[in-house]
Amino acid sequence: MKALRAIWRVLGPGAWLWELSLISWALLASYFLIGREGHLDWTGHALGRDFINSWTAGHMLWLGQIADIFDPRRFLGHERALFDRRLPFHFWSYPPPNLFLVAPLGFTGYFEGLTLWSFAGVLALLPAVRLWAQENWLRVLLVVSPAVPTNIGLGQNGAFTAALLISGLCLIDTRPVLAGALLGLLIFKPQIAVLLPVLVLAGRRWRTMWAAAGVVAVVLLLSWLAFGTQAWTGFFGPTLTTQGIMLKQGRGPFVWMMPSAYMAGRALKWSAPIAALAQVPFTLAAIGVVWFEWSRKDRPLELRAAVVMIATFVASPQAFNYDLIPACAAALVLWRRDPIPWLGLGLAMLVWALPVVMLGLQQIHAPVAPLVLTAAMIRLATLPSWSVRTNRGVRAGEGPTLQPMGAAP
Repeated sequence: MKALRAIWRVLGPGAWLWELSLISWALLASYFLIGREGHLDWTGHALGRDFINSWTAGHMLWLGQIADIFDPRRFLGHERALFDRRLPFHFWSYPPPNLFLVAPLGFTGYFEGLTLWSFAGVLALLPAVRLWAQENWLRVLLVVSPAVPTNIGLGQNGAFTAALLISGLCLIDTRPVLAGALLGLLIFKPQIAVLLPVLVLAGRRWRTMWAAAGVVAVVLLLSWLAFGTQAWTGFFGPTLTTQGIMLKQGRGPFVWMMPSAYMAGRALKWSAPIAALAQVPFTLAAIGVVWFEWSRKDRPLELRAAVVMIATFVASPQAFNYDLIPACAAALVLWRRDPIPWLGLGLAMLVWALPVVMLGLQQIHAPVAPLVLTAAMIRLATLPSWSVRTNRGVRAGEGPTLQPMGAAP
């Protein structure tokens, strides 16, 4: 009993977050172990689902077939030739700088590459988590948050983007140039950087802005030199055309995995124009909240950064459940900071569970993800700066704490 009390003293209400994480990892294990047909999952996709795109692009890059990467019809043909002719439709949707990230995969077999990709994503996340959270067990909690196994199961790059966003925001006060460089690297997935211009302008972070702009310019130049004009022509041509068609006409998991108001409208069978109109107030609200939060000088960076981590997914019409690792980091702030324990923990649990449960909710026409994220964003923005959340029954200072932003870990 003493051991159980000691565990509860440390975990407290956070035990619910651990349990949700454990369920998510159990689902990941069942995905890879149950119902598979060789190298295909039970839906007929490659195990690791979207990783097939990164792996195929890596191989095509070294075969000199760069132009075909950005032609969806030819890209699908290469995927099927390299992996399995039964594969359903996939296409490469990223700008040319993303090819730097997937280039090493051209030297691996599929499952070796998937293993390397998954471990590399978690390893990239560790320094960011170390900056964000002070206590080791809290760092572990974030690394095992439901968004991480979701990202692994879908073979995606959400851990890499989370590492850049979290690290950049953590360092923006103390090392603004390095922060700008890290945030500038998000050019390989620009929808995750959609609110960065707002915060640098509102907070007058000019060094960060110029550092980010410089990195973006260098990466764009290098991608042009490395991959040629044909890559950019293909991206702005067939790739973006196909992406636009998918946003307007896509269905099934493509719709269920997006937490935006736009995709909530599409899940409810609204037309694309009506769904786009539904997205507008959410995007404007996110811009307004981030501007208000970052224009204030009295707010702890912990709160300002957490607002951005949530507001990004309120503002962007195209983000996915596997991108939500920063939202889980912000959920820890809600749990720690909120002086109303049930409200902070309740919102934290909802955000924490979103990467997994939103697929089922969207499927049954109950797309609550944008509402949950908006509520969490507003609550973070309205938290008093002095509030510090500790575990019930634990004296202040003994509960879970997050690293003061920019302090040495």
